[in-house]
Amino acid sequence: MEIPVEAIADSIQRGDILLSEFDGIDHRKFFVVMGISEDKVCGFFFINSNIHPAIFNKQEQLNMQYLLLQRDYEFLKYDSFLCASSVIERRLVDISEGIRNKTTQVIGHMKEEHITDVIKMVRESKVISERHKRLYFY
Repeated sequence: MEIPVEAIADSIQRGDILLSEFDGIDHRKFFVVMGISEDKVCGFFFINSNIHPAIFNKQEQLNMQYLLLQRDYEFLKYDSFLCASSVIERRLVDISEGIRNKTTQVIGHMKEEHITDVIKMVRESKVISERHKRLYFY
């Protein structure tokens, strides 16, 4: 029996960690759902192995790199960073379809205290738009 896309979509929530392919990226990426808008668009952040050197001299963006320790998340091979400097958006139905057809995997859930830290960080940030803050972080 195939699970309906709507049922999958209803189960996705803030803090879910997923793994999927993305256009323009030559490998699968971990990402964390940070919010779902009323019109069913998902806002998320990528998890990166390292901080990109291009932002080392951009303090506001550098401040938006949230350390994820490998000991807290068994799927990580080493300490990594949630790159919270730019909200990526994808339709919830597309994520749900990916889960159903197995091109997207649900990996786990971010620790609640880390979710709280990231939301606070984003709400205080100058690099995240007020629109994105309203849609995904309240």
